[in-house]
Amino acid sequence: MARIEKSIVINAPPEKVFAFTTDWERLPEWNVVIKEVKPTSEKRKGVGVTFHQVLEVGGTRAESDVEVTEWVENQRIAVRTTSGNLTMLGLNTVKAVKGGTELTIAADYELPYSILGKIIDKLKVSKDVDKGIASALQNLKNLLEKK
Repeated sequence: MARIEKSIVINAPPEKVFAFTTDWERLPEWNVVIKEVKPTSEKRKGVGVTFHQVLEVGGTRAESDVEVTEWVENQRIAVRTTSGNLTMLGLNTVKAVKGGTELTIAADYELPYSILGKIIDKLKVSKDVDKGIASALQNLKNLLEKK
């Protein structure tokens, strides 16, 4: 699996950052890779939450179902895909630091098509995912630091 990890410090309390990043339907507002999110469980918080997402990475559209596998309020959340054409494990961590909150987004992912997927990832997708996460973090910082 390929791995991308990026962090940013946001001038906001951890509770605000955590709440905003786990408001599933708002993900497309700040994460440029995520185009659409539809909750598929009645539950909205905690382990077991599920949703369907539509992504666009490297000019390719991908759809997947996602399940929350770990939830530590105001600290960390882990997710994994349960179906779709992209295998992904994601982890967001939130921690108080001088100047606000450090948010780290990590994604381990694998494209379909085995060796061809790995070649495509190296040539294009990994760069797009890296740029997408960096852009998402900056967008989130801008949204949460608005006065």
